[in-house]
Amino acid sequence: MIISNYHSHFKLDDGNGELHDYAEYALSQGMNIIGTSPHAPVYYENDWTMTEDGLSQYLQEVKALKKEYKERLEIYTGLEIDYLGKNGGPNDDKWNIPELDYKIGSVHSMLDPVTNSELAVDGPVEELEMLLKNRFNGNIKELVKKYFQIEEEMIAKGGFDILGHCDLIKKRNMNNRFFDENESWYKKLAAEMLDTLKGSDLIVEVNTGGISRKATKDVYPSPWMLKRCLEMNIPLTLSSDAHKPQNLNFYFKESIELLKSTGYREIYFFSNGIWHSQPI
Repeated sequence: MIISNYHSHFKLDDGNGELHDYAEYALSQGMNIIGTSPHAPVYYENDWTMTEDGLSQYLQEVKALKKEYKERLEIYTGLEIDYLGKNGGPNDDKWNIPELDYKIGSVHSMLDPVTNSELAVDGPVEELEMLLKNRFNGNIKELVKKYFQIEEEMIAKGGFDILGHCDLIKKRNMNNRFFDENESWYKKLAAEMLDTLKGSDLIVEVNTGGISRKATKDVYPSPWMLKRCLEMNIPLTLSSDAHKPQNLNFYFKESIELLKSTGYREIYFFSNGIWHSQPI
């Protein structure tokens, strides 16, 4: 089985380590393919995305890495690009970069009308609480609804290949701190977001990053969402959202078993510009 990972971060954004460290760890684990996907620059200053200068450096570094490991490891150049409504998204022309092999589309934040700043839904819990209070008057259902609506907008506009951690809104919801993920209203909103994938060419990632950071007890998307993906024949790829080399293949064996028990018989990997299916 081809073992691949297309979602990883390193020292130029909020990840750790050099690109070389990721390549070496992948080889030590018998992995076949890795893709690097640091956070693309956004319109506001922060401490978790690359800068514009960092983007140029990244493209140069990964080009050299591909050459160095050409005979030993397939390496692909990606970006994780945030959808920020009128302030940017994966479909912007600026991301039509010839060096890119693929793009991940993600939603990490929403605009807070009081502070006029982007507040993360997956960052410090205080930011989520502030967003909940300032924008949604404490109504968690409205916040969750808006999150999935923003993802639907991103999906409709396109410009990317992989849908990143599509239920990231649950990251700070350990033990149902803000809402019950089993309630019908939540499942309805999440299912409606998945429905917008019909007819698209998007790949949904099974992302193990929430587990590695001890923020969630299961993968993104949740197991019940994986069942719905299967019903709609939505293709999946497996990634770890690694922020350090040692997490490149974190929880992969367990995730494959989860997919099998869900009913999946294949998973996708990207190689030489094409998505391929393989049995699991």
